[in-house]
Amino acid sequence: MTTVLDIAVIGHTNTGKTSLLRTLTRRRDFGVVSARPATTRHVEMAELAADGQAVVRLYDTPGLEDSSGLLAHIEHLKAASGQDWIEAIQAFTTSVDLQAGFAQEEKALKQVLASDVVLYVIDARDPVRAKHRDELELLGRCARPVLPVLNFVASGAEHEAVWREQLARVNMHAVVAFDTVVFQEAGELTLYTKIATLADRFAPLLDRLIADLAARRSALKRASAVVVAELIVDVTAARRTYPTADEDAKAALAAELQDAVRRRERQAVTALLDLNRFDQSDYLPDELPFALGEWKEDIFDPAVLERFGLNTGNALATGAAAGLAIDFMTGGMSLGAAALTGAGVGLAIDSLRRYGRRLKEMASGIANMRVAAPTLDLLVERETALLAALLKRGHGAQDPIRRAALDGAALKTRMAPLVTRARRVPAWSVLSEGVDRPPASAERRDLIENLADAIETAVAAT
Repeated sequence: MTTVLDIAVIGHTNTGKTSLLRTLTRRRDFGVVSARPATTRHVEMAELAADGQAVVRLYDTPGLEDSSGLLAHIEHLKAASGQDWIEAIQAFTTSVDLQAGFAQEEKALKQVLASDVVLYVIDARDPVRAKHRDELELLGRCARPVLPVLNFVASGAEHEAVWREQLARVNMHAVVAFDTVVFQEAGELTLYTKIATLADRFAPLLDRLIADLAARRSALKRASAVVVAELIVDVTAARRTYPTADEDAKAALAAELQDAVRRRERQAVTALLDLNRFDQSDYLPDELPFALGEWKEDIFDPAVLERFGLNTGNALATGAAAGLAIDFMTGGMSLGAAALTGAGVGLAIDSLRRYGRRLKEMASGIANMRVAAPTLDLLVERETALLAALLKRGHGAQDPIRRAALDGAALKTRMAPLVTRARRVPAWSVLSEGVDRPPASAERRDLIENLADAIETAVAAT
């Protein structure tokens, strides 16, 4: 029984062969991707596994630079030797004397002959040219199943219909559109399903791979949603106490809590990137907050809140400045004093009108500080949008990540009752004073799972 399927990835230079392998393998570091022609100079191999066992070997080949010259050369060899096409191509790949300066093409064709299936990668933004027709002629003579892959279709492939017509003319009717930049699960499934149709003896292997990919994709989505949910619980439940009469202590605590929230968000972003196999170099600094170890956007900046469509009006109406939401306590603090003590930090003081149990603390000169609602809304939307962008990003993409469009209002509605639950238990947050690690609470875990459900639903709707 055949245990591994060998697939050669071939095409003209700069059609996205290496990008395709990066996306299929989820390896951002595979090969070299560049706008310069002929970046790949040697055949490189990557494996795909199912249940821990290799089932597919993918071979990245050098680009075909002179397919027209190569076709004419092999036609001459065929006529001179009296061989048929496959014999002439085999002779070309095995005899240095016959290669006549086609070193790159020889490597590619040799791998085609050694493989079970060929993926012919096409930049669907390009018009069909004579060199492409000659490549198709050569591949059709290699006696291997060929599946054309239309790449970059998400970028506006105005020549896709023309390409499909041309492929049909050379009897290549099984075609798949699979963008290496904008990842789509359905496109990957179609790719492997059509390979199984062309090489049906490998169908059981590909069925295993498809099932394994689906399971890993589901686990990735869940693990990523849990990362965001745990961040939300930590920031929402965070609470610090301070003496109301000590303005210096209050200001220091606000700065300390801000820094703690920023660090916690950085940890979550790093975890999301690691889970999805991306790194910080994939960020777009003016759209997302993290680049080169620094935050380009501050979640405590009211301008950032407004750009995300979050209203700071309620905060200002209650006497807070620049993104604050302060609920006043009985105890003599004036409106102006409250605004000055918290200006611009995005933190809120618990309202004694809402939380009667704080009356005793207020009488004792103690108050609580927590992260304000608008800042929480921003955090939820921003990290959920980041997750959505990561899940839709192919590992062959070169442009920095752009935040996915997200229905922030719908997400906020789903989150509201869950966030309220987290507000009530400071011990659930590692950002609360005296909490080194959250308790192994079934209720906290249940809340995180419910938050993750809401996040997955929001991501699926993008």
